[in-house]
Amino acid sequence: MTMQVSEALEILGAKRVIWIDDRFNATPSQLAALLTNSLEIAQACEIAELQDALSSYEFDAAAAVQTITQILTDLGSERMEDIRATFFAKEKAEKKFPTNELSADAIAKACQFLGVADDDKWTFEKADQDLPGLCAAGDAETSYVVDLNESGGSPTRGLDMLKVLWAANSQGTAFILTHETNVSGEAKTEQELRAQLQELGGLGLPVCVIAKERLSDKAEDDEGMAEALRVGVKRAGLRRSMHHVLSRARETLQSAIDSAALSLLTIPPEQLEAHVFERGYKEGVSELHVVERAISAHLGREARAFFGGDDQVQASVQRLRALRTIPLHKPASEPEPHLAAFREAEVWESDVLLNKALTPIACGDVFEVDGDEASAKGSKQKFILLGQPCDISLRPEEKRRAQDTAFLIPLKTKTLPLKAEPSAKEPLLPFTLGGEQWACDFRSASVARLSILDLASFRLDGRVRVDDGHKAPAGLLVAQEKAYEDRTKPATDALGNPSLRPAPGQISVALQLTFAHADAFKYVHSPVFEEASKQKIGGETIIRPKRATWRLRRLGRVRMPYAAALLDLYTGVMSRQAFDLDFMSPGLKAAGDEAKPVVAPAVAPVPEHSNAVRPTPADLKAEAVKVPAIPAKE
Repeated sequence: MTMQVSEALEILGAKRVIWIDDRFNATPSQLAALLTNSLEIAQACEIAELQDALSSYEFDAAAAVQTITQILTDLGSERMEDIRATFFAKEKAEKKFPTNELSADAIAKACQFLGVADDDKWTFEKADQDLPGLCAAGDAETSYVVDLNESGGSPTRGLDMLKVLWAANSQGTAFILTHETNVSGEAKTEQELRAQLQELGGLGLPVCVIAKERLSDKAEDDEGMAEALRVGVKRAGLRRSMHHVLSRARETLQSAIDSAALSLLTIPPEQLEAHVFERGYKEGVSELHVVERAISAHLGREARAFFGGDDQVQASVQRLRALRTIPLHKPASEPEPHLAAFREAEVWESDVLLNKALTPIACGDVFEVDGDEASAKGSKQKFILLGQPCDISLRPEEKRRAQDTAFLIPLKTKTLPLKAEPSAKEPLLPFTLGGEQWACDFRSASVARLSILDLASFRLDGRVRVDDGHKAPAGLLVAQEKAYEDRTKPATDALGNPSLRPAPGQISVALQLTFAHADAFKYVHSPVFEEASKQKIGGETIIRPKRATWRLRRLGRVRMPYAAALLDLYTGVMSRQAFDLDFMSPGLKAAGDEAKPVVAPAVAPVPEHSNAVRPTPADLKAEAVKVPAIPAKE
């Protein structure tokens, strides 16, 4: 059964609807002011009864207004309404509004469905006088329908009404009616209005825009008018519910931050040393990272308790659920920028945070081919590092990592909108990066040496390179300080002595980053040794020192638990069982077919050092060997 507009208003919590509009300037004096405030439009209407009086306005304005008022009084209400409708139609044509002005019949029909009483049809002048008192008395169960534009007056007169409501701490819901946008532009107009209200401070009140396009042709269409108003109420319900939740959350979480701060400040210094700073030292992370985890955990607990138990929040949730039966048009497939930003904040740690803090390499780090290196030829290739987080952590009390290699997975762009289901071997990153959707190319993965990627954590720019004459930067963690000389020595020696550099076509184990050396890894497999240079690119002069560079820079990090989930996907998809399915089953032949060899990648030997990880088949790029096909059963 279709929900009635009155039922939707009840769910919204609106027991009273006040409509504020210059269309309610029903007295002769109000209509006279409307016409003379837009004199050119009024004259273009060619209203026979008023032509002479309008022409005299520029010579004696007061006398002209008095004359027009008397003429309108004598004409009666029906003719006055005709004149008003003619004026608004001409105004729409002259100003080229995207949608039509509402007719008197359309407004009457909308007021009927919304239950607007005659006493609640206000002019802007009445609103100026009565709104502050209404808000002070309590208006939580009141909704306001406000025309944005006042004919002959301010084009944002309705915005002034919103400012009054905002400043008076109104608890109601405001609908802004406008013909300056169409249905597709409602959200953008809401955004623009809120931006103009932010100067008042706080979260204000929920604002919902209704394009007059929704209502303008529905004067004789009861179901069409009802549907348009239901959609407006649904949109307002979503706004109102979110507004109430966020207003309450703002208060609660501010209190939680204060509580967490006070708790940390009361911990004795001896215990801070033992349980905060020592923990960071042992884990190989910054002490501030431990403090951040403590505050985040406290805030998370308070937030869960708030969202799970607050009565007003639960009431907002019930409102949302009750309005679900009213359908809205599906949004565009491309994510709204603010939603995308929230998602990115949840999943992504930017290079500014990682590199400026000289953060050690970790699972989920994303690298890109360094665009400042001329030899990279403008490549936009990106990679994600996946490895067991504990095993690849750099710790100060251990001489080396538990595991010195991890998987370096190429990333590839996917076109939006994504029409096909993503492949298990090309899972999407859980957010858009640089406005593009990226997928992990598990099939092209390679094993990478972490000792070389560590070089990115020694530099504020996050580049995997060693400059001639380099020095360890201030601010390194203890584990990084201990590893610095060992990590930089092979490149430093080769910079000083060209004979230590690998000959063309050969590799140096100490300098080799990845196993694979073609396709995605062709730039980063081994370093190049460059002399100092200066180059102008895009009007910017780039000065490069003498250096050994792998032409990579750290771009950011996919946060936990999302990075761990990608690692689980990789180890699951590239397991031995998956290998058997992918590489052996194509050799099965039907009875009577001659068995033919199947090409499968060779298995590379495990490196001699004990902590090495055996590459999976997808990591290998060696020569193929022939494996006999499995004969079919007779």
